[in-house]
Amino acid sequence: MPGTIAQELLRILAAQKASGKTCAWISPQNAQAFFYGNPARQPQQPVLQSQPQPPSPKPVAKPRPIVQPQPVAQPPAPKPEPVKIVPTGLVANLDWTELEAAALACKACPLYAGRKNLTFGCGCKQSKLMFIGEGPGEEEDRQGKPFVGRAGQLLTKMIAAMGLDRESQDPEKGCYIANIIKCRPPGNRNPSIEEGKACIQFLHRQIQLVNPKAIILLGAVPLNFLMGKRGITQARGNWLEYNGIPVMPTFHPAYLLRFEKSEDRFVQEKRKVWSDLQQVMALLNLKRPQTT
Repeated sequence: MPGTIAQELLRILAAQKASGKTCAWISPQNAQAFFYGNPARQPQQPVLQSQPQPPSPKPVAKPRPIVQPQPVAQPPAPKPEPVKIVPTGLVANLDWTELEAAALACKACPLYAGRKNLTFGCGCKQSKLMFIGEGPGEEEDRQGKPFVGRAGQLLTKMIAAMGLDRESQDPEKGCYIANIIKCRPPGNRNPSIEEGKACIQFLHRQIQLVNPKAIILLGAVPLNFLMGKRGITQARGNWLEYNGIPVMPTFHPAYLLRFEKSEDRFVQEKRKVWSDLQQVMALLNLKRPQTT
């Protein structure tokens, strides 16, 4: 019995104490029986301390999707201000014959005195396409016909590449060619402001009579005198408008001929002009002729 074992152990310990011993060895089994034999002495079960739980990780917020900024809609580029000109004065109501006679008799600027022939214009007078250059050169002055020199020969090839024929009188196949001024300036220089203003009334009436569906401006001079704009390099390839007629500025053929000795540059500049002409072809529904 647990109580008997405890009493026996107490007796043994008392006897050893009486013999002078101050300590006694006791086996773990007897110690357990001695101390734990009495239920009152049984140790309390240790209370297990709950281990502190690590704090729950905060939920990681999902990264918000990166929203690409939408490009701010740019307002459409303003359309170029259309040029509106109504021929007035002596040429306002002239027909073709009367208009050419008035140009032949004109002495509004000194150029008339040095010309050999009036270079009025040529081509189909009901054409849907009109070419406008700056003024006659030496060969044009000799023949009285625009664009017949070296630059004119290149222009003829450009017209043929568009599927047209500058000699045709068929409105669907022909074209009309004119210049800002009708008399050759000395040394083939550009016309002065006074010369251009004195002569351009005849061109305004020519455009009115032809009434083309598109106009091609050849070079900086017609761009300036007809449209009031400068900078052919920036203007070329961009549509303008004259009296409701679409206008395409491009380089003058004489400009292209400057690069004949530099084949790469010559081809590069010709491609720019061809790109401009293709826009006109698309507008007029022209087809490039098939080559064999």
